Amino acid sequence: MPIRSIEALDPAHRHAHTPANLTPNHQFYEWWYFEVEFVDNFGKPWRVITSFHYPHGMDSHRVLAHQRYRNRKVDFFAKYGDDPGHYAGIASYVVDIQDSKNVGLLISRVPRAEIGSRVAVSRPGDPKVEVRIGDSSFVQNPNGTFTLTVKQKGMAIVGATPRALDLDMQVTFEQNTPGFQPPGAVLIEQTGVRHHWACVMPNPKVTIDHIVLQRARLHNKWRVLCRAKRDVVGEGGYHDHQWGDDLIYKQIAQWYWGRLPTGARGDARPRDKVLFFDVVGVSRPGHPAVRPDPVLVQVPGDGSAAAKLMPTPDRDPFHISGSESINFGDGCRIGVQGQNVPYPRWIYIRAQTAGGQSRDFNVEHLRSSNVDTWPFYVRFVPRVYDYHSGKIFDAISEVMRADRIPLDGAQKVNALADKITVGA
Repeated sequence: MPIRSIEALDPAHRHAHTPANLTPNHQFYEWWYFEVEFVDNFGKPWRVITSFHYPHGMDSHRVLAHQRYRNRKVDFFAKYGDDPGHYAGIASYVVDIQDSKNVGLLISRVPRAEIGSRVAVSRPGDPKVEVRIGDSSFVQNPNGTFTLTVKQKGMAIVGATPRALDLDMQVTFEQNTPGFQPPGAVLIEQTGVRHHWACVMPNPKVTIDHIVLQRARLHNKWRVLCRAKRDVVGEGGYHDHQWGDDLIYKQIAQWYWGRLPTGARGDARPRDKVLFFDVVGVSRPGHPAVRPDPVLVQVPGDGSAAAKLMPTPDRDPFHISGSESINFGDGCRIGVQGQNVPYPRWIYIRAQTAGGQSRDFNVEHLRSSNVDTWPFYVRFVPRVYDYHSGKIFDAISEVMRADRIPLDGAQKVNALADKITVGA
């Protein structure tokens, strides 16, 4: 199995690529993904994962409307429609790395009538990058840094009681490792339809102004679930950008994506990382599934360029093994069990740098390290052993099963997502 080539980031791929004039006949979607790694005042490690969506290709209303789903209460297409321009929102996860626990899941939808006034995205040729979704934004500063602001409301189900969540975060991203992309930023092309991926900030320097997650208690009081140290350089971060011109489950059956720290530069921060991304296309009659070569990239933390890793002679550079499943319910806590969402127990990376240094990892997906479970993806924060340095690091690994989105069980869960969805 060869390893995919990469090229330098096209600066235009920082901006939105969805056409300005959207119609239901062309189901565009686009998102900007961010991670911030930090420690709290007790030195405990955390991670915030936030994605800005417009047009929102994962919104439960849009997906179910497009699928013409109806239950006893709602005909989703009749009530909501599937016009891509009517959907924008944010999803955020706050993960306790030490305890492998998702302590806050916030899902926000911008009301349709407010999208024109509360959603704005810059486009290639604009003087600066600017993405605004409701009260949250990612904006380029005059000095070339970028400010990520997340002011988001959510809803948690505590026992049987809904409780309000509030996430307030402001951090600065500074380009460190230069961005990259697969050739043309095309991750996969299925029967003429493309899904694009640009790794905009693979290993930025992140400075934290503030991060606070709170949950409502009785008598108008709030409980702080986590608080970052203020005005400090964070442990690291990540930012990528994806877009496509059909709903994702019509192009992609599944993918495996993650980042694995290495100790190649000792304790210097940001740490070097290995990024992997393997994608499998959807099979149709006469069009067997496409499985392009996997992306395996050495992502330095010292500001030098990312580089494609090289195969190790007579060894498969990317391999999955073992079949496990996990019941949905704990991941987003909306009171639905079952599903048996499948994922591989192991991901094996066997590669090396151009200089011959090994980059070998065994990524084990354990239920104890699972932090998010939906019917169509599971996310883990596995602890991985870095053979090069002999150290153990906290990593991130995601299994997307987009081929499950049209299944009856996934549709039922999507129909219940409003229990934890609030306006942005």
